[in-house]
Amino acid sequence: MIKRLADSFTVNGVIGGRLQAVHEDEDDVGNQLVERFRGQHVLMDSFLAFFVETLDIVRRDIAVNGWPKDAMHYSIAWTCYSNLFRRFRACELLSMKGYPLDAYSLMRDIKDRAFMLAGVAHNFATFPQIIGAIQLPSPADRDEYGKKSTKVRKDIEQKVSQRLIGMHSGLPSNIQKELALWDGFFHHEVHGGGISLTTELRSLSGGAAPNIGPTFDQGSFAMYMNRSSEIGWFLLRLLPYLQVAEDSFGKEWHAKKAILDDSFRFMLQLLGTLGKSIGDALIVLVDEKFAFVPPFHYREADGTA
Repeated sequence: MIKRLADSFTVNGVIGGRLQAVHEDEDDVGNQLVERFRGQHVLMDSFLAFFVETLDIVRRDIAVNGWPKDAMHYSIAWTCYSNLFRRFRACELLSMKGYPLDAYSLMRDIKDRAFMLAGVAHNFATFPQIIGAIQLPSPADRDEYGKKSTKVRKDIEQKVSQRLIGMHSGLPSNIQKELALWDGFFHHEVHGGGISLTTELRSLSGGAAPNIGPTFDQGSFAMYMNRSSEIGWFLLRLLPYLQVAEDSFGKEWHAKKAILDDSFRFMLQLLGTLGKSIGDALIVLVDEKFAFVPPFHYREADGTA
């Protein structure tokens, strides 16, 4: 099999050699992004490095002291956060290789999971609910369990979304409308690639040749970078929940977090100055729904809030 593939797809001595031009374009896009959007690049590298630092603090503490006592679901919390880091990092790598709208579609999942963690942190959701863990009164087949588990997750996702950005959020109606539009764009891209298709068709109508491999469309990169800043801010606000006690991460950690918080706010304020009302709406969302009553650290949620 390998010989047949090699014989059929070797170009200039390289199997799959026709990909070489794509590889070169991907590297070229990444270099251009670093030069053109240095502020965004520095912010994302700083944030993700801080995310790694936070996870390392928790990992070292667990290695020395074991899992926190009286914190039944802390291991689930740790897993949720570490998974979110990997997903966010994957988005950044996709964007840096020239696939910003593919990264944007993955951001929808990060947004949803950030909302669920905020629901737990506010105590109107629980970890078993957000992962669809259920107890049945009697043994059931796998299909039945899967259906009920999915329903639990969908129900809590709907509840949390309504509490954060919907009719039960208490946010002004104009802010709710802006956030609903913002949320809907994720759906539009995830299901059918609507934004990607529209972007490509617009380029074709302007006489551009169909693009193979990465895109150089600046509007697509701007859309992804805006969303990564917004959702990065959500996650930053949620990181203190991993503390096992008040200020257990230390003063230096909190000082770094404050610098990042100011930087994310600046990025969203910049959207507002450019006439993008979603920037102001998301600042309201962060200030109202991703602000947590101190002392903010891990507590077992029972969903009663």
